[in-house]
Amino acid sequence: MRNHTVPSDASAALYFLPGQYLFESFGENRNALKALSSTQVTRAFHDLQTDTGWIDRRILRYREATDGNAILSYLPASERTITVVFPGDRTKALTLPLPTLILLGKGKDYYLWAAPTSKVTRNTPIAVAPLPNIGSGKICFGKNEVPETHPSTIGSVWQLIFDAPFNGDHSTGRCQTENDVRDLLEKLATNKVKKFPTPQLIMSSSTIEDAWASIVERTRYDSRF
Repeated sequence: MRNHTVPSDASAALYFLPGQYLFESFGENRNALKALSSTQVTRAFHDLQTDTGWIDRRILRYREATDGNAILSYLPASERTITVVFPGDRTKALTLPLPTLILLGKGKDYYLWAAPTSKVTRNTPIAVAPLPNIGSGKICFGKNEVPETHPSTIGSVWQLIFDAPFNGDHSTGRCQTENDVRDLLEKLATNKVKKFPTPQLIMSSSTIEDAWASIVERTRYDSRF
């Protein structure tokens, strides 16, 4: 093997040789070498994944795996300005309060729900997000390009959600009192309501952890996700 410099924080290395692989682990007193077959190497990388577990930040959880990275993020309830396209192509910028929003991404698929409380944990129940363009939780971005799921890109995904105009797609069944949720959004903005009315949320019996288990881990099936 050619002379090479090993990074000071490296604990092991994998060497690609003609017809075989060598795995070297670095110890304090000696290094150990082990020959590996291509099947063993493939299996090791296939099973490789990382998972942060549940953490108390705006990024609640992040997982890297061969079937697609996954991330769970949230934004607390706040007043925001969004653009809404009404029937007849009437477009209006609305400043209104929105509830706490939960964003789950896997690969390039993103799902959005609301939460009735400002504190978010794995056991927080989820509700239908009171916004158009979301079918069964999954966000329809139209022709907009969305990035692969990663902590470094989650901010741009949130920005895209709020910057893109909301139209009439999936605008029904998003709140309790209005057939078209756009009418509720316009009323909240016109009346200068300061806090989103929680009774308008259509609650689900599922929690954030249930959504993660169904979409990311696929350990359960739920037709709502």
